[in-house]
Amino acid sequence: MIISGKQVQSIVKVYGEQNKLNKGVKQEKPEAAKSQDEVILSANAQEFGQYLSSLQSMSGVRQDKVNDLSERVQSGTYKMDARAVAEKMLGF
Repeated sequence: MIISGKQVQSIVKVYGEQNKLNKGVKQEKPEAAKSQDEVILSANAQEFGQYLSSLQSMSGVRQDKVNDLSERVQSGTYKMDARAVAEKMLGF
């Protein structure tokens, strides 16, 4: 296929005319681009979020108990009942 300069000029002319027409016309964006995404959580998810927030704010360590046990171990007064520990381990 041979492409001449005349053919190229006619194509450029057509595109130029289309551009002139399109400049005067305001193109609207598609509806999908105008709207924004939205997330709606179920009641269960909202309740779970509240529980999760309260758990994260709680401290997992009872510092008063840790301090008491540390002092008793260091002073040598901490005694543990081996039988009670074994029963708890075995689930009696």
